[in-house]
Amino acid sequence: SFCDQTQKRRTKRPSGVTEATMGLSGSHLHCENVRDVSPFQTEIIVTNHMQTPVVIIEAKQHGNASPIGGIPHSVPPGEHAIMSGYLKEPRATLFIRTGLHEAKTVLVPNLGRISILAAPHGLKVETVDEKVSIEDYEGDAAVIKGADTIPMLLHNEHFKDVSPSPSKSRTVAQ
Repeated sequence: SFCDQTQKRRTKRPSGVTEATMGLSGSHLHCENVRDVSPFQTEIIVTNHMQTPVVIIEAKQHGNASPIGGIPHSVPPGEHAIMSGYLKEPRATLFIRTGLHEAKTVLVPNLGRISILAAPHGLKVETVDEKVSIEDYEGDAAVIKGADTIPMLLHNEHFKDVSPSPSKSRTVAQ
Protein backbone atom coordinates (compact mmCIF):
# COMPACT_ATOMS: atom_id res chain seq x y z
CA SER A 1 0.00 0.00 0.00
CA PHE A 2 0.97 3.65 -0.28
CA CYS A 3 1.47 3.92 3.49
CA ASP A 4 3.80 0.92 3.60
CA GLN A 5 5.89 2.35 0.76
CA THR A 6 6.11 5.73 2.51
CA GLN A 7 7.14 4.17 5.82
CA LYS A 8 9.76 1.92 4.17
CA ARG A 9 11.47 4.78 2.32
CA ARG A 10 14.70 5.65 4.06
CA THR A 11 17.38 8.27 3.52
CA LYS A 12 21.09 7.68 4.11
CA ARG A 13 22.76 10.51 6.02
CA PRO A 14 26.47 11.26 5.51
CA SER A 15 27.23 10.07 9.05
CA GLY A 16 25.82 6.66 8.15
CA VAL A 17 22.68 7.14 10.25
CA THR A 18 19.50 5.98 8.55
CA GLU A 19 16.38 8.04 9.23
CA ALA A 20 12.81 7.89 7.99
CA THR A 21 12.01 10.46 5.31
CA MET A 22 8.87 11.66 7.10
CA GLY A 23 8.19 12.59 10.72
CA LEU A 24 9.86 14.53 13.48
CA SER A 25 10.83 13.66 17.00
CA GLY A 26 7.61 13.45 19.01
CA SER A 27 5.51 13.11 15.87
CA HIS A 28 3.98 10.11 14.21
CA LEU A 29 3.43 8.73 10.77
CA HIS A 30 0.75 6.14 11.15
CA CYS A 31 -1.54 5.26 8.31
CA GLU A 32 -3.65 2.20 7.72
CA ASN A 33 -4.83 3.29 4.28
CA VAL A 34 -4.50 6.22 1.87
CA ARG A 35 -7.18 8.32 3.63
CA ASP A 36 -4.89 8.44 6.69
CA VAL A 37 -1.97 10.07 4.82
CA SER A 38 -1.14 13.40 6.44
CA PRO A 39 0.33 16.00 4.06
CA PHE A 40 -0.25 18.85 6.55
CA GLN A 41 0.91 19.26 10.11
CA THR A 42 -0.44 20.77 13.33
CA GLU A 43 1.99 21.73 16.10
CA ILE A 44 0.56 21.63 19.63
CA ILE A 45 2.50 23.32 22.44
CA VAL A 46 2.06 21.51 25.76
CA THR A 47 3.35 23.01 29.00
CA ASN A 48 3.46 20.41 31.76
CA HIS A 49 3.68 22.26 35.09
CA MET A 50 3.74 19.02 37.11
CA GLN A 51 6.75 17.14 38.45
CA THR A 52 5.68 13.96 36.65
CA PRO A 53 5.05 13.17 32.96
CA VAL A 54 1.52 13.42 31.60
CA VAL A 55 0.09 10.94 29.09
CA ILE A 56 -1.75 12.53 26.16
CA ILE A 57 -3.56 10.29 23.69
CA GLU A 58 -3.76 11.66 20.15
CA ALA A 59 -6.62 10.42 17.98
CA LYS A 60 -5.45 8.69 14.80
CA GLN A 61 -8.37 10.08 12.82
CA HIS A 62 -9.22 13.60 13.98
CA GLY A 63 -12.50 13.74 12.02
CA ASN A 64 -13.77 10.56 13.72
CA ALA A 65 -11.86 10.85 16.98
CA SER A 66 -11.56 8.09 19.56
CA PRO A 67 -8.99 7.44 22.27
CA ILE A 68 -9.15 3.72 21.54
CA GLY A 69 -6.13 2.83 19.41
CA GLY A 70 -4.85 6.40 19.69
CA ILE A 71 -1.20 7.42 19.77
CA PRO A 72 0.14 7.93 23.31
CA HIS A 73 2.54 10.79 24.02
CA SER A 74 4.36 10.91 27.36
CA VAL A 75 5.06 14.59 27.95
CA PRO A 76 7.72 15.28 30.61
CA PRO A 77 7.69 18.40 32.78
CA GLY A 78 8.36 21.61 30.84
CA GLU A 79 7.26 22.93 27.45
CA HIS A 80 7.12 20.48 24.55
CA ALA A 81 5.58 20.19 21.09
CA ILE A 82 3.41 17.40 19.71
CA MET A 83 3.34 17.24 15.92
CA SER A 84 0.14 15.89 14.42
CA GLY A 85 -0.61 15.24 10.76
CA TYR A 86 -3.93 15.89 9.06
CA LEU A 87 -5.64 15.83 5.69
CA LYS A 88 -9.05 17.47 6.27
CA GLU A 89 -9.48 18.33 9.99
CA PRO A 90 -6.79 20.90 10.89
CA ARG A 91 -7.39 20.60 14.65
CA ALA A 92 -5.70 17.78 16.50
CA THR A 93 -7.92 15.80 18.86
CA LEU A 94 -6.27 14.90 22.16
CA PHE A 95 -7.60 12.88 25.10
CA ILE A 96 -6.24 13.47 28.61
CA ARG A 97 -7.21 11.49 31.70
CA THR A 98 -7.77 14.10 34.41
CA GLY A 99 -9.13 11.97 37.26
CA LEU A 100 -10.06 8.42 38.19
CA HIS A 101 -13.43 8.79 36.44
CA GLU A 102 -12.88 11.93 34.35
CA ALA A 103 -11.10 12.84 31.13
CA LYS A 104 -11.00 15.74 28.69
CA THR A 105 -11.28 15.94 24.92
CA VAL A 106 -9.09 18.76 23.64
CA LEU A 107 -9.30 20.13 20.08
CA VAL A 108 -6.18 22.12 19.22
CA PRO A 109 -5.42 24.11 16.05
CA ASN A 110 -1.91 24.72 14.74
CA LEU A 111 0.29 26.45 17.34
CA GLY A 112 -2.43 26.03 19.98
CA ARG A 113 -1.23 25.93 23.58
CA ILE A 114 -2.44 23.86 26.51
CA SER A 115 -1.19 23.76 30.10
CA ILE A 116 -1.27 20.76 32.43
CA LEU A 117 -1.36 21.42 36.18
CA ALA A 118 -1.64 19.19 39.23
CA ALA A 119 -5.01 18.92 41.00
CA PRO A 120 -5.79 17.28 44.36
CA HIS A 121 -7.13 14.09 42.71
CA GLY A 122 -5.65 14.18 39.20
CA LEU A 123 -4.76 17.04 36.91
CA LYS A 124 -6.21 20.11 35.23
CA VAL A 125 -6.05 21.06 31.56
CA GLU A 126 -6.15 24.80 30.83
CA THR A 127 -5.62 27.16 27.93
CA VAL A 128 -5.59 30.88 27.28
CA ASP A 129 -5.94 30.21 23.55
CA GLU A 130 -9.49 31.05 22.37
CA LYS A 131 -9.23 28.58 19.47
CA VAL A 132 -8.53 25.60 21.74
CA SER A 133 -11.61 23.68 22.86
CA ILE A 134 -11.53 21.70 26.14
CA GLU A 135 -14.59 19.52 26.79
CA ASP A 136 -15.53 16.74 29.17
CA TYR A 137 -14.95 13.34 27.57
CA GLU A 138 -18.35 11.67 27.10
CA GLY A 139 -17.20 8.03 27.22
CA ASP A 140 -15.63 5.89 29.91
CA ALA A 141 -12.54 7.73 31.14
CA ALA A 142 -10.91 4.44 32.15
CA VAL A 143 -10.22 3.60 28.47
CA ILE A 144 -7.76 6.52 28.41
CA LYS A 145 -4.34 5.76 29.86
CA GLY A 146 -3.11 8.15 32.52
CA ALA A 147 0.03 8.72 34.59
CA ASP A 148 -0.49 9.11 38.34
CA THR A 149 0.29 12.56 39.71
CA ILE A 150 2.07 13.22 43.01
CA PRO A 151 -1.16 14.42 44.73
CA MET A 152 -2.85 11.18 43.58
CA LEU A 153 0.00 9.10 45.00
CA LEU A 154 -0.27 10.93 48.33
CA HIS A 155 -3.99 10.01 48.39
CA ASN A 156 -3.16 6.41 47.36
CA GLU A 157 -5.14 6.84 44.11
CA HIS A 158 -4.02 5.15 40.89
CA PHE A 159 -5.46 5.29 37.37
CA LYS A 160 -4.71 1.57 36.90
CA ASP A 161 -7.09 0.71 39.77
CA VAL A 162 -10.12 1.82 37.71
CA SER A 163 -11.08 -0.64 34.96
CA PRO A 164 -13.13 0.30 31.90
CA SER A 165 -16.84 -0.39 32.22
CA PRO A 166 -17.85 -3.09 29.69
CA SER A 167 -21.03 -1.25 28.66
CA LYS A 168 -19.38 2.20 28.29
CA SER A 169 -16.30 0.79 26.51
CA ARG A 170 -18.48 -0.93 23.93
CA THR A 171 -20.32 2.29 23.09
CA VAL A 172 -17.06 4.26 22.78
CA ALA A 173 -15.50 1.67 20.46
CA GLN A 174 -18.42 1.73 18.04
